Amino acid sequence: MSERPALSDDEERDERADRDALRRIESKIREMRSRRDQLLAEVRSLSAEQKALFDQRAPRQAALENLNAEHQGLGRELGDLRRHRDEARRRLDDALVRLREFRSLVPKGDRAHPDQIRREIADLEMHQQTHALPLAEENQLVLRVRELTKSLGDADRHQAEIADRQKHLKDLEVALTAARTEVDRLGTEMARAKMERERRMQSMRERLVDEGRLVADIREKARQRGLAMDRLDATHREVLQLEREADRLVGRLRSRRHEARQTVRDYNRSVRDNLAGPDAYARVADAQLEELLKRGRVTLNG
Repeated sequence: MSERPALSDDEERDERADRDALRRIESKIREMRSRRDQLLAEVRSLSAEQKALFDQRAPRQAALENLNAEHQGLGRELGDLRRHRDEARRRLDDALVRLREFRSLVPKGDRAHPDQIRREIADLEMHQQTHALPLAEENQLVLRVRELTKSLGDADRHQAEIADRQKHLKDLEVALTAARTEVDRLGTEMARAKMERERRMQSMRERLVDEGRLVADIREKARQRGLAMDRLDATHREVLQLEREADRLVGRLRSRRHEARQTVRDYNRSVRDNLAGPDAYARVADAQLEELLKRGRVTLNG
């Protein structure tokens, strides 16, 4: 049975103190490693949440860009409508001016209608044919018929002019109505485009507010992740420090045991050497006494 090195009372106390300290450190290391794992899981969770928030930004930004493009398109459409409406207003003003000018040029006063003159001529001719008139009266009747016949030609020409003027007046009124209708239509289109453009702007405002909240959430997650990383780094440094302390204690324990074993091996070697010769027992006793005096605290257990 091989010999096992034993420690002195002082070394035993140091050994127990180191082992107790090592157990405390190992317990603390397990606790800190568990905390480090929890912090690492928290960092990963915050990173995943931050990435999820980033992923939400892409479709929201695309929708915001689409709204902005629609808003700009409606702005261009509104500009075109405004330009067309201004042109339609100028055409309306021109049509109104032409109508008023034409109306101011229409001659005033009443003239006999050609049908009325024809009836009067027919009445005079009938009166001439059905009555025996004195020569002077008949001459006056013939003269009157001639005057009416001449007036009939003027009346026919005048009536034709009136018909032309009425047609031209109607055309001017139709043009005025068409111009006014076009102005009204363009005004309605402008109102619609303005309303749609304002709706797009309101939607962009709302989305920008949501985008601001999302960016704030991303920044908050980044802040929380940064704090968690700081705690994780601090915990990791503490674990490393505790592990170095544990390694130091283990090294000290191993060194103490190694020193004890080396002392035993040296002592056993000297005993074997001294056992050879007639004064072996005396040399062994001397060597043992010298070793005990030198190492003081080392004892041997059988």
